[in-house]
Amino acid sequence: MHRGVLSVVVCGLAASAAFAHPGRRFEIQVVDNQLRAQGYISTGIDDGGGVVRPYYNTIHGHWMNVPVGNTAVADLPGFDLIDTSVLGGEDVMLRLLGARKWMNPPMHPHHGHMPMLEPLGPDEIISATFNQISVNTNTLGVLPLIYEAPFSGAMDLDPLYAIGQHPSNVLFVIEFELSTTAPGVAPSDTIYVILSPDGPDMQTRLHHAALYLEQHLGTPVPAPGTAGVLALAGLIAARRRR
Repeated sequence: MHRGVLSVVVCGLAASAAFAHPGRRFEIQVVDNQLRAQGYISTGIDDGGGVVRPYYNTIHGHWMNVPVGNTAVADLPGFDLIDTSVLGGEDVMLRLLGARKWMNPPMHPHHGHMPMLEPLGPDEIISATFNQISVNTNTLGVLPLIYEAPFSGAMDLDPLYAIGQHPSNVLFVIEFELSTTAPGVAPSDTIYVILSPDGPDMQTRLHHAALYLEQHLGTPVPAPGTAGVLALAGLIAARRRR
């Protein structure tokens, strides 16, 4: 697809992405003076991986094929800032580090299977756009998510991801890093946004393979603190009442 046409499609859809919808998301957290992104499902409906993932820094979403121009977009996973005790009043940035892909993954990977992640092809360019700022896997760069985060929290910080094709039988893994102006808070380890194909059923959408790749890339969560669990449970319940 021509880049000019792709830009028009992305800009148009980025406007609609401001009206974010619930689903698979990241909660931005500070744990042991380091940023991390805890995957969870804001609807409270388990997709087989847990409403709150037992690992952090990874979760998957699904491309949505756009018929015009052979483009696919995704507006999830997005980001939420709930606990502002450390990040209140500070900026939070999302840096695009790169992307890889898992071609022809098994429908139901067996335990111990090693995903083979490959570089993107020369014509495979993934962009991420937020608040009219765009970065892509050729140029990389930073998306500011929040300036001076309000102490009431910041919800639905949802980049729009786009690619100039209709992906099929491939999982794309977009790699990010969170950073902040908060003193003494280290940037996150790599955050993995996994995007699965669009399609009419779980097989076409590579749902089980995407969950397996999440588990492979994620870092197991230690025994959670009660306050964090209650805060996230309250958020999920509030979203379900919308």
